[in-house]
Amino acid sequence: MIALALLCAAAASGPGARAAAAVVPSNVEGAVLLDDSRAAEGLRAFFDGVAQRAPALAAGPRLAALVGPDLLDEPLSWGLATSGARAIVLQGASFGLTAPLRDARAARAALHSWLAVAGPPHPVRAGHVRGALSAGDGRRVRAGAVASIAGGTRLLTASGPQAVALLATLGQVASRASAPISTDRLLAPGLSRLTGPAAMLARGRDPLRAAVLSLEGSASGLVARGLLFAPAPLLAGSAPGPAACAGASLLCLRAGLGPSGRDALALAARTYLGALLAPPSREGPERLAIAAAAAAERVVVRSEGADPRLLTDEREAVWAVRLQAITTPSAAEGFAEADGPRRLCVRADASSAWFGTPCPAAAPADPSAPGATSALEAQLDLGTADAVLQKLTPLDALHGGLGAALYAGRLTVGGLLRSSGPVVATGRVHPAGAEVELRWPLR
Repeated sequence: MIALALLCAAAASGPGARAAAAVVPSNVEGAVLLDDSRAAEGLRAFFDGVAQRAPALAAGPRLAALVGPDLLDEPLSWGLATSGARAIVLQGASFGLTAPLRDARAARAALHSWLAVAGPPHPVRAGHVRGALSAGDGRRVRAGAVASIAGGTRLLTASGPQAVALLATLGQVASRASAPISTDRLLAPGLSRLTGPAAMLARGRDPLRAAVLSLEGSASGLVARGLLFAPAPLLAGSAPGPAACAGASLLCLRAGLGPSGRDALALAARTYLGALLAPPSREGPERLAIAAAAAAERVVVRSEGADPRLLTDEREAVWAVRLQAITTPSAAEGFAEADGPRRLCVRADASSAWFGTPCPAAAPADPSAPGATSALEAQLDLGTADAVLQKLTPLDALHGGLGAALYAGRLTVGGLLRSSGPVVATGRVHPAGAEVELRWPLR
C-alpha cells in the first residue's frame, strides 16, 4: 500500500519544470520554465516579500509589460490553461512567452489590448505562426498570436526589437518544426534534475557555458540549485577554510579550482583590471595576475567594504570596492603596481600570489586554512552594501550621473538590502562543471 501511494503521488506531481524545455527554442539565451499554472506560487511568495521591502521592484507589472500575462499574480489570466508547461524566454534584448490556453477568445481580446499599448495592431508574417499580430516600432515592438499548433492552442507573445523573429521561433518549436532545448545533449544532465515546478536556464560563453537551476521560492527567500556547465570541472578538492574570511564584511569567496575554474579566474582578473587601468599601466599587474590564475589550485576573493566617496564619479566608481584576492600555489615570484584613486598591486612569493586595492603589504588571507566542507563557499552581505549606500547624501545626487542613480537606488532598494541576505553560495565538484546551491533569505 505504501509503494502504491508513493507511485500515485509521483504521478500526480507531474514531470516538473523540465517538461517546459520541450517548448523552448534551442538557441535562447535564457528561460524560466514552469510546470503548470501553480508552478510560480513559490516565486510569487518570494517576489511579494521583495515588493514589501522595495515596492518599486514589484515583479508582476514588469512581467506583464514584457510578455502580457502576469504569471505570478494572475496565472490563469488571458484564458491560460491550468495544466501544461509554459516558459518565459530571453533572446537578445527580446522576451517571449509560450503557454497553453483554455479560452482562446479571452486570449485574443487580452492580446489586442496588450498590443494596442504599443500602437495599432497589424498582421505580420512570423514563420509558421498563423494570425500573428504586431504593434509598435524600434525597441517597443510587441507581437503575439493565439495559435493552433500540434493539436493544441497556445498563446505566443514577444516584446523587444526582435519580437517578431522570436515569435516565429517560438512557433517553430511549438509546431515541432525545429528542435527544442530539451534535445541539447550538453544540458541533459541539468534538465533531468528539474523535477520541481519552476526552474531557470541561462547560456553563457566559455568557460561558463550554461546554468540550469531549479527554483524554490517562499516568503522566507529563494533557493536555486543545479548545475553550471563548463568545458572541464570548475571546482576541485576543497575550498580554503572560513578563517580566510575573517574581517571580510562585504564579500568573501573561497574555492578549490579545477581547469575551467582557473580559466574563469583568469577571465575575471583580466576583465577587472581592464576596467581599472589603461593599457600602459595594466601590463605588469595583468601579466602577474594571469600567471597566478593559471597555476591556482585554491583562491580567496574578499572585500572589507567600499569607499562611498568614489561611487559618485563614473570614472572612479569601479575603484570603490576594497577588493583583495589570494591564490596558491604561486607561478613565480614578482611584483607589479599601478596608481589610480588609490594604489593597486599584485605580489607573488614562493607559495602564493595576491592582489589588492588598496595594496596590502602582506598576504590578505591564508588560502591553506582548513575547515571547508565543500569546494565553493561564498557569501555577500547585503546589509554591508546598504551601509555603504546610506552614506550617500542628497548633495551627491545633485551632481547627477552615477551619484544620482545610486542615491535613487538607495531609496528604492535600501529596505530590501537591510532585511535580506546574506546571499550564500556553495558548490561541489561535478564533471560537467559544478553542482551549486544559491540561497537568498528574506528576514
